[in-house]
Amino acid sequence: MPARKDRPVQFDLPTIEPTTDLPKATNALLQAVASGEFTPSEAADVGRAVDAHVKAIEASDLHERLARIEESMQHR
Repeated sequence: MPARKDRPVQFDLPTIEPTTDLPKATNALLQAVASGEFTPSEAADVGRAVDAHVKAIEASDLHERLARIEESMQHR
């Protein structure tokens, strides 16, 4: 089995609860690259995970909004 070429990264990523928190997370990633803490490819890998998390938040938010709309339509 070939040896792993990547390494585990230790990083304090700001919490992304509403998607409006995303700029804090991307700024932290950019600062980590600028300081040499992450390579650009490591930041890209973390960025893909952040993107997946944001998409999950958006899907959940959309589901909740649709449920509220449907509920209000039933009460008319």
